[in-house]
Amino acid sequence: MAEKKRKAPGWTAEAGSGAGTGPGIGADVQAAAPLGGPQAGLPNPGAQPRRPAPGVHADGYFRRLYSAEPDFKQLAKQDPRFAAVLQDNGQLDFGDPAATMQLTKTLLQIDFGLKLELPHDRLCPPVPNRHNYILWLKDLMDTTSYEQPGRKLCGLDVGTGASCIYPLLGTVQRPWCFLATDIDAQNLDYAKRNIQLNGLEDRIRLLERKPEDALVPLDESGVQSIDFVMMNPPFYTSEDEMLSSARKKSRPPMSACTGAPVEMVCEGGEVGHVGRLLRESLVLRDRIQWYTSMLGKLTSLEVLVEQLRENGIDNYAVTEFVQGNKTRRWALGWSFGPMRPAERVARGMKANIWKKILPRSVTMELLVLSPDKPVGPVVARINDVPSGPARFTAQNKSTHERLSTNTVGLVALSDFRKRRAEVLEQQEREAREAALAARTSATSTPDRSLTATPNNASAESSEAERQRAKKKKRTKALVSFGGDEEEEEDSSGSQLTAARGLQKKKEEGKESDKDGGEANRAGATGTESSSGDDKEKRPAKVPVNTSVGIVPRALTKAALRREAAEREALRKEFLLLQAAVKATEIAIPFVFYDGTNIPGGVVRVKKGDFVWLFLDKSRKVGAQLGVGADKSANARRDWARVSVDDLLLVRGTMIIPHHYDFYFFIINKTVGPGNKRLFDYSAEAPSTGSGQAGADAAGTVNRAPPPLSELEGASDDPTFTKVVDRRWFQRNKHIYPANVWQEFDPEKDYSKEIRRDPGGNALFFSK
Repeated sequence: MAEKKRKAPGWTAEAGSGAGTGPGIGADVQAAAPLGGPQAGLPNPGAQPRRPAPGVHADGYFRRLYSAEPDFKQLAKQDPRFAAVLQDNGQLDFGDPAATMQLTKTLLQIDFGLKLELPHDRLCPPVPNRHNYILWLKDLMDTTSYEQPGRKLCGLDVGTGASCIYPLLGTVQRPWCFLATDIDAQNLDYAKRNIQLNGLEDRIRLLERKPEDALVPLDESGVQSIDFVMMNPPFYTSEDEMLSSARKKSRPPMSACTGAPVEMVCEGGEVGHVGRLLRESLVLRDRIQWYTSMLGKLTSLEVLVEQLRENGIDNYAVTEFVQGNKTRRWALGWSFGPMRPAERVARGMKANIWKKILPRSVTMELLVLSPDKPVGPVVARINDVPSGPARFTAQNKSTHERLSTNTVGLVALSDFRKRRAEVLEQQEREAREAALAARTSATSTPDRSLTATPNNASAESSEAERQRAKKKKRTKALVSFGGDEEEEEDSSGSQLTAARGLQKKKEEGKESDKDGGEANRAGATGTESSSGDDKEKRPAKVPVNTSVGIVPRALTKAALRREAAEREALRKEFLLLQAAVKATEIAIPFVFYDGTNIPGGVVRVKKGDFVWLFLDKSRKVGAQLGVGADKSANARRDWARVSVDDLLLVRGTMIIPHHYDFYFFIINKTVGPGNKRLFDYSAEAPSTGSGQAGADAAGTVNRAPPPLSELEGASDDPTFTKVVDRRWFQRNKHIYPANVWQEFDPEKDYSKEIRRDPGGNALFFSK
C-alpha cells in the first residue's frame, strides 16, 4: 500500500471540516497525560485498563482525562494494535478510517477499560468529545439535587448508535443505568454486542424505534419517570445538504468520516430534532428531570434558546465543549423542576457576546475574603459603620413586628389571615388618630376667657362653632392642598378636595362669603365690620406645586398601545440603521507574515462580515499572487489546500477569533493594547446617496460597487493586519513578535494593560 503523502492534521483539525459528511475524530482527541509508566509486553487482545473503580471518588481522574495532548508513542507501547496503525514519524493518519477507529478503541480500553466493536460503515465517535458531555451531565445532575453526588440515576440515550458510547461511558463513571434507543437495525446489533462485551446487560437496555415514534418512550418501556434524556442529533436536513456541505470544503477531509445517512440526516436537522424533544417535554414535563442535547452549530443553540423562552421555560443550561484548537460543540438542557444548576454549569459560555442566550444568574458575590487575611478586622469595620437615622426604613416595619408578635403559635392559614387583618386595621386607626390630633392642635381656637381680648360673637355662633369642631373630630382626616380655613366653611360650598383647581376654590370661597361665612370669620377675629380687611390680610392659600415639569399620564389601554407602537417603530428604525451599517463596504489592507512581512493586498469586506470570511478572501489573494513561491515550487497548489481554519488574523498584537464579525469591534469601539482601536472604522450609517451600501440595505437600488481605493480604510497601514499560518505560529510562539500576541478576550480591559514577561518584568513596549 502506497504511503499517504498528506501529513496528519495533528490535534487541531475541525471535526467534519473536510469533504466528509460528519464529525471525525482528529480534532476532538486530546488524551490525558499517562497516569502510569509504559506497560510493555501486553497481550495482543488490547491494553490493560488504568482507570480506578467507578464512583464519586474517581471523578478527579475522569475530569483530568484529555486535558493535554496525547503521546502517540506512549499509546503505541501500551497497545500493540495502535502501534500497527501509527506512522514511522510518530503521527497518525486521520484520513485513514482504520487508524481513527483504532485510536477510539485504544482510548476506551486504556482510559475506561471498555471494549468496542464497530462496523466500517457507521460513525466512529471521538472519545474526548463524548466524554465532555458525560462530565457536564454529571455536574448538571449533582447540582440540582439535595442528595449526595454519585446517586443511582436512570437516563435515556436517544439514537445511541453502533458504539453505544454514552451509556458505556456513563455506567463506567457512575452507578447509572440506561435505556438506549435507535431506529437502525445494524446499529442496534452492534450496540448489543458492545454491551455484552463489557458485561453491562443488567444496566443498559436497548429499544428499537421507528422514525415516526416518539423520542421519549416512557409508556412503551413501562417506566414512570427517568432522570435525564441525552442525545446527539444529526446535523443535516437532507442528503443534498450533506453533499453540498462536503463540496464547499476547500480541501479533502482532515479526519475520516464513515457515517451513514441514517446517522447524519433527519427532518429539520438538529434544530428540528431537538424541537421534537421540546414539544414532547411540554407534555411529559417533570416526569423527566432534565432534557439535554449536544449541538454542532451555534446558530442552532440560539434558535432553540429562543424557543424555550417562547414556551415560558426559564430553567435551562447552556455550555460549550472545547476540544483542541478548533473543535467546538455546545450543549443545551432544560428542566421543569424548581432547582437551578450551579452557575458554572448553567452558564458555561463566558464571552460577553453570548450573554443574550445565557440563563439569568442566580448567584451574587457579596463579600470576598482572601484566605491569607484575618477575618476579624473586616468584621470590625462592618460593625463600625454607623447605622444613621432610619430614613429609608420600610414603612411597614411596625406592622411586621406586630405580625411577628401576634402570630406566634398559629397553625391554620385562616387564623393568620384574620390576625393580619386585625393588625392592619389597628395600624390604620392609629395613623388616623395621630393625623387628627396634629391637625386639631394646629387649628384650635384659643380660650378667650383667659385673655383680655373681647369676644363680640353671639352665643349662637359660638355654639355652632363648638358643634362643628365636635363633628370634625368624628370625621375621617382627609388630605387637602387648601388652608385650614377652607375646612371651617359651610358644607354648602366650602369643603373642597385636592383635585379641584385653585380658580374653583376662589369662586366657591366668594359664594360661601355671601351665605354667611363672613359673619363666622368676623366672630373669630373680633369685629364684623372689619371682615373685608381681615380677608385681605389673610395669608394666601398654598397652590399646587407648579414647578414640577413632568405630569404623569394615565395608563389607559390607548396610551399603552401608543407607547408600544412607538417602541416598535423605534426598534424597526434601529434595525434598519444597523443593517445599513453592516452592509457598508470597507477595505482592509494586509500582509502575509511568516517572520517577515510579505505584501498581500487589500480585501473588500462588509462591516457585518465575519473574520473567517476575510481570511477566506485573503487565502484566495495568496493563491493568486503565489505567495511563498520562493520556498515551494507548488505554492499555488499549497494555497488551494489551505483551509480558513489554518489561518490567523492578527491586528497589532491581538489574535482575532474567527467567529467575531467586524461590526462587533466597530460599534463597541473596542481598543487593544496602547489604547488603539482594533478596527478604526465609522459606526454611523451611510447617507442614502453616498454609496451602494445604503441603497442595498433598503433593497431598492443596485448600484455598481465603488472602487476599492475609495473605500474607508484603503489607505491604512497594511502591516497592522497580519494573516498568519497557524502552524507557523505554533512553532514560533515563543519567539518575538509571536510571543507577545494574545487572543482577544472581550471581558479584558486592554487600555491600561502592562505586558510582562514570564519573569514578571514589564516590557518596554507595554504602553
